[in-house]
Amino acid sequence: MIAALFCLFACAAVPAAAQSMPSGGDEPASADRPGLFADIIDAIGSGSRMLIRKIQPGEERDRVEDPRFNSQESPRDSLMTFIEAMNLVQRGYTDIGYTRALASLPQGATRQQADVLYEILLRLGPVSPAELPGSDQAAASGDTRFEYFPRGTDHAWVWQAADPPSNATVAVLRSGEGTWLISERTLDGAPLFLESIADLPPQFSSEDNGEYFIMVFSPLIERTGLFGWIAFLAVFAIGIAAGLLFKRAMAWTARKADRIDQTFLGATLRGFGNAGGLVVFTFFFTIAIGFLALGPVLQALHYEIPRFLMVVAIAFLIVSLIDVFVAFLRERVSHEKDHYDQMVITMIRRILRVLVISIVLIFVLQNILGMNVGALLVGFGFLALALSLAAQDSVKNLFGAVSVFINRPFVIGDWICFKGEMGDHIGVIEDIELQATKLTDLAGNLVTLPNMLFIDREVQNLSARGYIRRRVDVAIPYRAHADEIDRALQAMMDVFDDEEVVEDSGLEGREEKAHVSFSGFDDSWLTITGYHYYFMGGEGEIQRDTDRGWFSYLSHCSLVNRKLVQLFGERDIEFAFPTQTVEIVPQKGEPITVRSTQSVEAD
Repeated sequence: MIAALFCLFACAAVPAAAQSMPSGGDEPASADRPGLFADIIDAIGSGSRMLIRKIQPGEERDRVEDPRFNSQESPRDSLMTFIEAMNLVQRGYTDIGYTRALASLPQGATRQQADVLYEILLRLGPVSPAELPGSDQAAASGDTRFEYFPRGTDHAWVWQAADPPSNATVAVLRSGEGTWLISERTLDGAPLFLESIADLPPQFSSEDNGEYFIMVFSPLIERTGLFGWIAFLAVFAIGIAAGLLFKRAMAWTARKADRIDQTFLGATLRGFGNAGGLVVFTFFFTIAIGFLALGPVLQALHYEIPRFLMVVAIAFLIVSLIDVFVAFLRERVSHEKDHYDQMVITMIRRILRVLVISIVLIFVLQNILGMNVGALLVGFGFLALALSLAAQDSVKNLFGAVSVFINRPFVIGDWICFKGEMGDHIGVIEDIELQATKLTDLAGNLVTLPNMLFIDREVQNLSARGYIRRRVDVAIPYRAHADEIDRALQAMMDVFDDEEVVEDSGLEGREEKAHVSFSGFDDSWLTITGYHYYFMGGEGEIQRDTDRGWFSYLSHCSLVNRKLVQLFGERDIEFAFPTQTVEIVPQKGEPITVRSTQSVEAD
């Protein structure tokens, strides 16, 4: 359905474009803003100038430094450049005026010929940019010649008021790629032509007092009528409702597919729902806009808006297909439990989505809005060069992301310990973006870490470990005999060998064994040190492959500590605490007296 409608709109492009009337504007015509987009902008600009002149009469544009037209890219540009330049000559700017005017004439043309042609145009005027084809219409028609005079009934009054020669003409010819010049035949016949219409009063005025704005938008208001507006709004509303209904129907079907474990089918239906809903709306909108009388300039909107909507719909479809493809890959990877592949798939999805959106944006700017994307990119390039110093950290973060993907210090879902500038961060990796990595710490805070920090700083991947080897220190009091030490060593080993402890630690059947030792003498106690293991899973498994983790390890530590306290108590082995021996030496001949003071509260 998408392809059929797209072809239908494409077939309608040529007649719709052929009916469009190019406009003038305040800016020199260029490849930056040709076509319908320029027409609308120029019409809005014309209306703005009309409003400004009403509020601030007498404010004029400087045609010397800021001409409205100054190129030969189309018949409109060539003629209007000539007329504006000759206006400057009349104001006394002879050199710059003739230089610009002669640029629109054949090589070798003289100032005298320019004067004669200008006098002819004064009497044929006023010349409106809206009457002249711009570069967009000239390219679409493929014509190589535009005849401004004579043009049927538009110049019937000239034949009634004067008797011009039969071969009198004002024409513009295409000379080379993208260059239009006033024809030599026009200049050759100009003297006789001017002589025949010399009695006609000059009528030309280059000032646009809002006439173009009125010309563009008046048909939309005057010729559409009440019925047209009601029909447009009704069909437009039906289109919105139909599009939403189609989207919700596809979403409902997708939920049904999810309930029967058809997630791949569900993702596909959701994708088609978004794109298909927009296609349905576009179909009704194309019908609705037909009720509006857009006039010659806005006529191309009958095609341009549906084309834009279809491009967006196709973009939605492609993005949805990318999501479907990614869902398929994730389903395959989930069986293999490769976390790195899942992370790479996520990054590929993001890159493809950005690529599709960028291509669609460039297509819309270049082909629908008529902007010169190359010039925009060059401008952005200079801007990027100017901001290069400020963007150093962004570049470092990008290389940091590349380093993470190449070296694989962690993947999404891993627990890590990272030494940051504000201290150690312990938590789980939530996402790895091109500029930053997001981590949720033990307190539940979302910490954003710039990727450049991972280039030269230590990262401990807790999820990549297969076991934790814990050290336990127990203090016992000083005794005169070593039997107390042996009893404490044996008690600690018995705890490590306890059946419940061994089962919870995953040590059963492994070569690794717990170890205890008398490790040293401290100021107030003797230190007994033990080492015991806590395994994350079976042979060869690491933490990310199992349900075990930091909190299950803490539960195991609680189990071991509780059994140590319990067994030491059962065997009358004391735990040491800080003690201090104070020796009181009396002075010679004086007894030591110890006094005790008691306070008794009476009833």
